[in-house]
Amino acid sequence: MKIFFCDNRLGGLLGFRTDVIRHFADQGHEVCLVVPPAVTDWDKIGFGESRGVRIIYVKMQPSGMNPVSDARLFLQYLRIYRRERPDIVFNYTIKPNVYSSIAARMCGCRVVCMLAGLGYMFDGDNTLKRLGRWIYKCGLDKAEHVLVLNKMNYNKLRETGMVSDDRLLLLAGGEGVNLCRYARSEARFDGVTFLMVSRILYDKGYMEFIEAAKIVKTKYPDVRFQLLGPLAYDSPMGVEKEKFEKDMADNVVEYLGVSDDVPSIMGKEDVVVVLPSKYREGLNRSLMEACAIGRPIITTDIPGCAETVCNGKNGFVIPPASANDLAEAMIRFIRLPEAEKRDMASCSHEMAEKYFNVDDVVDVYEHIIRNTTMQG
Repeated sequence: MKIFFCDNRLGGLLGFRTDVIRHFADQGHEVCLVVPPAVTDWDKIGFGESRGVRIIYVKMQPSGMNPVSDARLFLQYLRIYRRERPDIVFNYTIKPNVYSSIAARMCGCRVVCMLAGLGYMFDGDNTLKRLGRWIYKCGLDKAEHVLVLNKMNYNKLRETGMVSDDRLLLLAGGEGVNLCRYARSEARFDGVTFLMVSRILYDKGYMEFIEAAKIVKTKYPDVRFQLLGPLAYDSPMGVEKEKFEKDMADNVVEYLGVSDDVPSIMGKEDVVVVLPSKYREGLNRSLMEACAIGRPIITTDIPGCAETVCNGKNGFVIPPASANDLAEAMIRFIRLPEAEKRDMASCSHEMAEKYFNVDDVVDVYEHIIRNTTMQG
């Protein structure tokens, strides 16, 4: 079978769906990724995992609504699918969900879409957003299945009539984690390192993390704060270069850059993983990875983050957009007895085993493809 995966970034496919892609490639299916060229360090992480998988590059502006650029993108997809004739196309992110879906169906391909998060288009009700939602619905209408990663997004799509009930599939454990790669390691908190793993975006809570670090440092100067993830100067919510460099020059937070070996960083024995995201997500991957390795979590009470924490059991849930609340949660953790800190680490791993195993996600993809084959 010829299986295509289409995203607005190579890093999205290789970072979030490597296990699914490798599973089908190793089974002997012809697997192809359709993405823009790699332009950031994030895009290049995990590139070695694309061995045996073809990549077809398209020109795309991942954000923004430029009718001419979007029309050209649609025509690129149309030419690719007419030439390649894939059996099934899995689409991720807004523009592939719209333009790739329509082009693929015009060429007789089966289509599956994933909405990791609903994003800014579903907040508010101005004319431009209504138009955007209508265009989005046109793409989703071409999909035989639409995958979502949390219950709130599932309900929102039903209530708005964007997707019919019979086509919606909830991946309650998100896109899952490879529990072998992100294997549990023992936690010990002789010190504490608060680690944020994320693209460097304001809406991921970058400023809250920086400000909370400054507050905590005044009381606990030996506590470490680290930031791991790609810069995002090309994103409207990306932290500006000058701002970021100034913040790092203060030496409150250590920037680790990007890495293709996150487990070795996250798996250090004194790590607490922090994500003060301000806007709803699908189901945040770095938090699931923290659970798998067995690390306590501090995150915000928003869909896509809160599902990874049982408050007070494997970490703390705080209100979004509050550096003070984040600092208080960090200080609360620092003051816990060692035994309670280790219990939190163990509880995280138990959650991962129960809810976040990527093997369960692969089974869903297998089920979709088997049903697709039968329908075809």
